[in-house]
Amino acid sequence: MPVPKVIHQPRTQQALKRGISTLVNAIAPTLGPTPRPSIARNQGKFELLDDGGLIARRIIALPEQEDDVGAMLLRQVLWAVHQHVGDGAATTAVLYEKIYSEGLRYIAAGADPMRLRVRLMELLPIVSQRLLAAARPLRGEAELKALAFSVCYDEEMAEVLGEVIDTIGQYGQVDVRAGHGRGLEYTYVEGSYWRGGAQSKEMLRGFQRGVAELQDAAILVTDMEIEEPRELVPLMSLALRRGIANLLLVVASISETGLSVVLDKRLRDKIQTIVVKIDAYHPGDLSIAQADIALLTGARPLLQKAGESLEQVRESDFGEARWVWADDKNFGFASGKGDPRQLREGVRSLRKAYASAEDDDDRRRTLERLGRLNGGLATVYVGGIAEDEIRQRKETAERTIRALRRAADLGVIPGGGVALLRGRDWLLAEAEAETDMESRAARLIMAKAAEAPIRQLLENAGYDPSEVLAQLGNCGAAAGFDVMRDEIIDVATAGILDVAQVQVEVLQRAVSSAALALTIDVLVLHREPETMTDP
Repeated sequence: MPVPKVIHQPRTQQALKRGISTLVNAIAPTLGPTPRPSIARNQGKFELLDDGGLIARRIIALPEQEDDVGAMLLRQVLWAVHQHVGDGAATTAVLYEKIYSEGLRYIAAGADPMRLRVRLMELLPIVSQRLLAAARPLRGEAELKALAFSVCYDEEMAEVLGEVIDTIGQYGQVDVRAGHGRGLEYTYVEGSYWRGGAQSKEMLRGFQRGVAELQDAAILVTDMEIEEPRELVPLMSLALRRGIANLLLVVASISETGLSVVLDKRLRDKIQTIVVKIDAYHPGDLSIAQADIALLTGARPLLQKAGESLEQVRESDFGEARWVWADDKNFGFASGKGDPRQLREGVRSLRKAYASAEDDDDRRRTLERLGRLNGGLATVYVGGIAEDEIRQRKETAERTIRALRRAADLGVIPGGGVALLRGRDWLLAEAEAETDMESRAARLIMAKAAEAPIRQLLENAGYDPSEVLAQLGNCGAAAGFDVMRDEIIDVATAGILDVAQVQVEVLQRAVSSAALALTIDVLVLHREPETMTDP
């Protein structure tokens, strides 16, 4: 059983460094197009992993209690990167270790840890801005595919996801599901859909593949829980008078006796009705979905919480769509007749909310809404030989899609570690001009960190990093080394790209957390520390 204790310097720095190095040694080999996977044991099974974020998550605790603190500091950063941007965990790990180890050297030489942290944080936005200044927009499907490959290193997946994102756009709705074959398949569906299907299988009878389809349908949205058949009488009477032949009714719930009205054969011969409900997993999801359906179709939701009832339904409350469909799990429609101006304003508002959202769950839900309002859906079916392989490929596909979306925000920069390496000479020149010890040290630390990712990438591919970097020093600023073709190339022309926003966030998280770790003087170790599976 661990012994509770308090650790002071210099043991604190030594323990943190060991823990950080242990985790980085498991993750750094996965950097680049020639990764060396790590083996992790998960629930009694062994997994072959080449994703830095997942490797970090599998390492719950190190055997040595002192070392575990450093590993967990880094693990939290890596999982945040994995969740928020999808890509870049291995680069983050390499940067983090280099900044921390170089920082310790300067602290040992007399630099003050707090002042050094301040100088690193002052330098961070300048370096980040220089990275963003080199960004440019993606140029078509070919570059999307090239960028996808730089994230997933799977040619088939890169081809599929590049085409999908090019077709449906940055905010399009993409579902990644387990497939039944060994490869990848994908389909496109026009329109928008929600989870929560038809409330009776009888409504699906007579349609092919168990999918009910209606043309030129009226749509009514309400938050009411329909219990009695009489509640539907005013609605169906109005629909009959107005000559509505096809109706999609979106409700909070409906009873069996309520369904008996719309399933009555005499009424169905006149009005083909599909009753659906929306599956809501978060508070507010139902009202948000109702508002989005109203925006797309021109409907006006009838809200019980506003004191309304189906007895007050008017013709102007109905929305319209050219095509409506529903199965037992989902429903959707295409070509809604909502006001285009209001729809554009809604999309504009959601894009701003997506760009400013900090919480990952908020970003995901906002993105789902944007995909529905944009009216395009792609479903990617990921196959494999075994269940574990399918799960890992699904996670890789989702991570790649997040990276491609990020690329559309702020563009791309030269990949293969070249964009960071470009800043090394500038940082060294800045350091020469500095007289303040900590300011000079911060620039020298960042210069070392700037070349760390490309050094690791070259080492993983079996090259001598110093030798290759010496060759690159005689070439232009856009030069990089293609480890797959064993030659110096112009990385941008060759399509070796990184997502600008991902690289900036990777740098910011690595620098800010490593700089904070440099100021830690004391470790307090408990007898039975809490263990969490999520960082």
